[in-house]
Amino acid sequence: MTDSGSLPTRPLGKTGWNATVITLGGVKWDTQVPEDEAVAIIRRAIELGVNTVDTAHGYGGGQSETRLGMALQGLRDRVFLSTKTWQRSYDDAMREMELSLKRLQVEHVDLMVVHSLDNEEEYRQIMARPSVLDAMEKLRDQGLVRHIGVSGHWVKHVLQRIITEYPFDAVICPIGAFNVAYNYTFHDTVIATARERGMAILGMKVYGAGRVKHARSVEPYLRYSLHQPVDTLIVGADSIAQIEETVRIAASNPAPLTSEELNAILPEAIEITQEFGDGEFRWISHYIGE
Repeated sequence: MTDSGSLPTRPLGKTGWNATVITLGGVKWDTQVPEDEAVAIIRRAIELGVNTVDTAHGYGGGQSETRLGMALQGLRDRVFLSTKTWQRSYDDAMREMELSLKRLQVEHVDLMVVHSLDNEEEYRQIMARPSVLDAMEKLRDQGLVRHIGVSGHWVKHVLQRIITEYPFDAVICPIGAFNVAYNYTFHDTVIATARERGMAILGMKVYGAGRVKHARSVEPYLRYSLHQPVDTLIVGADSIAQIEETVRIAASNPAPLTSEELNAILPEAIEITQEFGDGEFRWISHYIGE
């Protein structure tokens, strides 16, 4: 694949960054490939024009941040860099974020995210100040973090509530056809609220946490998400061929799925989820009908 340099970009909320519609996600190359291959995947993505990268402190037991730090040597100014902390308390979050900066070998990250807010108890922990939010604000005041965000995978009403009560700069939530298949989308709750507030919106689970590899083709799944009201799509890759295919599709400016095309892949998405839905997608049936 040649470097087309034609990946579309969109304003990433009010951050001042024009993000490519594809953001390279930090899962898959964190543990599924050797270190040198992971570095090559990241560098190839940037070579192809991807200018936003998202990872987390906990991905791969820290290998994701470490490998990303290696890959970004000499390339840091070409990407908007996002990472996340699982911690809810001030002290634990501060320790985790400081370690993330060391692993990434950077002077600052562009976005620090409260990772995976997915139940009421975690909501209370985050909002019971001092908490992770105070730690993030301190690092922002020091110039080590530029923007503050929050992510959630499963419980949309909790995620919507917190972005109405705290002035986050960004939110990360699912935007894939897998959620459509189960009638559990974030459009009218999280995404609508975030858009009203001018927040950056990063969509995830485009490929169903990687389970789309069992589909006939990844293209309709990516085409669906490319036309949803988000700024960029977080997509992982465990090979150079995978990121090249994703970029090729996104750069071709594909048309939206027709209703017939969308309806054709929804049974497949359900079948894949039922057969390979252990772990991260086991939640989905629990929230049907909420």
